[in-house]
Amino acid sequence: MSNVYKRLRGKTTTQFEINALQLQMLITKYCVKEKYVPKKYRLLIGVPLINKADELVDNISFANSIYVTNDEELRLRKNYQTKAIANCYQLQNLIIKLEMTVDSVTIDSLNEIIDLLCNELILLVAWKKSEKIKNIKQNAKTWQKPVFE
Repeated sequence: MSNVYKRLRGKTTTQFEINALQLQMLITKYCVKEKYVPKKYRLLIGVPLINKADELVDNISFANSIYVTNDEELRLRKNYQTKAIANCYQLQNLIIKLEMTVDSVTIDSLNEIIDLLCNELILLVAWKKSEKIKNIKQNAKTWQKPVFE
């Protein structure tokens, strides 16, 4: 698929990876601050939120580590991409739960996290869509006209 020799390929950091790591850091810092999330809520709401952010980063890393050379690898990569997109929706739900449950949490204090999460979702959907287009183009190249005898 790539015109670059395997030995010359380097790891590239893409924007959705950077955003996911930034999101992970912001959520973790937010959830451990007593000012925003009191200790009595951390175990019930804060820890699952942090774990979901960690899961998002893991799924993006797993998907991006797969260099697609066949259909099985493409399916596996798409699976991790889908899980990462699902993690974004799950994070949205957990953030809504946090805001509705904890009195000290406000939308204004979550603004940076919410903006980054929305941007991350857009980037992940676009990434998955670009993989779909690559797959269609690859299949078009290998497709042969049926021979009728």
